Amino acid sequence: MAGMTCMAQNNESVLKFNQDGTFRIVQFTDMHLDAGSGYRIAQAEKTFARLSRVMNEEKPDMVAFTGDIVTGKPAAEMWNRLLDSMAVYKVPFCVVFGNHDAEQDLTRQQIAELVVSSPYSLNGKNVSGELADMSFDVAGSRNGRPEAVLYFMDSHDYSTIDGLDGYGWFTPGQVEWLRESCSAKTDANGGRPLPSLAFFHIALQEYVSAWDNEENSHIGRAAEDECPGVLNTGMYAAMVETGSVMGTFVGHDHDIDYVVAQHGIALGYGRFSGDDTTYNNLRPGARIIVLKEGERGFESWITEDDGRVVDHMVFDGEKITEL
Repeated sequence: MAGMTCMAQNNESVLKFNQDGTFRIVQFTDMHLDAGSGYRIAQAEKTFARLSRVMNEEKPDMVAFTGDIVTGKPAAEMWNRLLDSMAVYKVPFCVVFGNHDAEQDLTRQQIAELVVSSPYSLNGKNVSGELADMSFDVAGSRNGRPEAVLYFMDSHDYSTIDGLDGYGWFTPGQVEWLRESCSAKTDANGGRPLPSLAFFHIALQEYVSAWDNEENSHIGRAAEDECPGVLNTGMYAAMVETGSVMGTFVGHDHDIDYVVAQHGIALGYGRFSGDDTTYNNLRPGARIIVLKEGERGFESWITEDDGRVVDHMVFDGEKITEL
């Protein structure tokens, strides 16, 4: 893939389970903010109102932005508006690129410079000046030791191989980094894998076969075909083999919001979080994910604009059960 990859880990965790043993994440995906016309700005205002409602009602401990955030020119206007909004809530957040973010009038490096300038951004930059792949420990509520891990990774945008059309994929270096990080954290935890979640934009190829297998427990819907990366470099295999990652959450496909369990991993989508600046047929909203300290599993649901909660579920490390 284009550019050099550099991965990072936070040295001092700012993320911690609450005294009740929970850690709450909100995932916004495919906001498609666009300042290119009066109509699109009006649509963005609706998206920012959604952001405000969800932040005020859910009071998350962290926010995950899983790509295709600003997809119109002038891009800096909406990026700055988003960062200013997050400064109001003073909640840590992390951004991963989608396939459309760098198609506007800002390079990946320029977007990264904006994102890391926020005091609430957990993002770092790699040696190419782009957003680095990151891992974050979530400390225990009492002992301060890592009890969970969050991974944020760049699934890239499009194929860089002549004659091979399609979406991007994880590089072998990224797969090895994930594998080594999971293994090292397991060793440091006395041989017990730390429950982990991974956030990125483009679905893994295994999403398709997992959803098509009717024997897999699942929730949600697919109103279009998945559009995974065109090559499979083994990221899912690394997750299964190391036994740490228990859930992955992506965006990219606006009319899909399912979560399906396979091989001990919940493969999930967020809910399209934007408005009428791109195609969409699901009611816009956001996904909420709640980790519980000491458990390999999580609770999740989608919140919509009228406060409606849909697809409330729990993943117990093996299967999905609707609540």
